[in-house]
Amino acid sequence: MPHPTPSSSFLSRLPLALGALAVAATLAGCAITLPDSKIPQTAEAQAAVPPPPGDVLATAQRMSQSNPIREAQTYRGVIPCADCTGQRVTLTLLPDWTWRMRRTYFGTRDGKDQTFISTGRWERSLDNLRQIRVMGDRNDTATYEVTQNSALKLVDQDGEPARSALNYSLTQQFDSDLITEPFAMRGRVTSTEGKTTIALCGTGKTYPVASTGQGQALADAYSKLRVAPGTSVLMWVDGRIVSTGQPPVEQVEVQNLSRGTLNSPCEN
Repeated sequence: MPHPTPSSSFLSRLPLALGALAVAATLAGCAITLPDSKIPQTAEAQAAVPPPPGDVLATAQRMSQSNPIREAQTYRGVIPCADCTGQRVTLTLLPDWTWRMRRTYFGTRDGKDQTFISTGRWERSLDNLRQIRVMGDRNDTATYEVTQNSALKLVDQDGEPARSALNYSLTQQFDSDLITEPFAMRGRVTSTEGKTTIALCGTGKTYPVASTGQGQALADAYSKLRVAPGTSVLMWVDGRIVSTGQPPVEQVEVQNLSRGTLNSPCEN
């Protein structure tokens, strides 16, 4: 079902990358705050010779990931839908730079609500410090702008607001929703010495596989492939991300196995 998935060029303008170095520190904290519009500079800073562009970009990338949020933040709202009444969207940003989304299409042609869960990674944009990019599996991306009232507003691929009177904003919630429902996921599975992990595609994060559910069945399926120990295998499963233990550790609880394939990267 089509829905807006605008994107932005991550490293397209060097001058704005320089600005990112000056104000990235203002983005830390519990909320995704807006940067100050004016940052006073000392005479020494103004006279300093800028580093080579390559160094600027590398440093800017590190700075964009150096101020994580302190706790999970959830945003919720109803946005337009091309062929249904609307989409109820819940987006949760996590301190480890991953996100989870619950998207429910309602008012569909068959009268049945359709809910999809997805996950991926997020980052602060270097093109515009008011914006964040969320990136999912198969390079699915969207860009949101942080508004003055701490809402997230969906913008187009150029980072511009939609030319529409319709609402494209998600409002920050007081309580976080970690979105623990099961969903179809794929990732690189490794099983060795009784420990199984899955690196979920699109997240850049490797999760331990819980021993509950179909965790052992996943390990058995891996062993039947007769690959060298430690070799990762791309597998499709139905599962959910849960937190267990103290301190809490996130794990993937597998509920159903689908298929697996050798020598296939997440990007395919």
